[in-house]
Amino acid sequence: MKFTLETGKKGLRIRREILNASGFQHEEALDVHGMDHTIVILEEKMTAGELVRSIHSLKNLASDLLVHLAKVCGPCERCETPCPCTLEEEPAQIPEKLLERAGIPKGSKLDVFAENGRLTISVADAPDLRDVPTEMLDLLRQSGVCLDTLEELMIEEAVIYGV
Repeated sequence: MKFTLETGKKGLRIRREILNASGFQHEEALDVHGMDHTIVILEEKMTAGELVRSIHSLKNLASDLLVHLAKVCGPCERCETPCPCTLEEEPAQIPEKLLERAGIPKGSKLDVFAENGRLTISVADAPDLRDVPTEMLDLLRQSGVCLDTLEELMIEEAVIYGV
């Protein structure tokens, strides 16, 4: 079950009906886990069976989110062009002195463009597949998600969930 809540000046208030529907029927403390764009609320104390059911619920949610992403991105069809679905891109090796002279901080994510016999190197300003952890890229590849479309959506910063 999914509920949409609005955050207010005092933060987030979870209605009793939501707590009851989720099995939080005791007036006990809850563990709140704040993660990257995610908040998970668990009972502070659980039996082994309750913990297993919680893990199962989280697995199902992760699966549902992956299916949603796969539907938005479409299937990988092994594009003719260099496709991120099949490529393991090696980062460009730019001498540190050159980056320093250009005012590019060490460790910056770089974009490199080749055109008319010239290379243009700049600091990347948009999110792309390089921001996705390797284990997630592997999961997305195995799931047949079109990584080319995903990268386009990331660069555009398109809203694809909750619309």
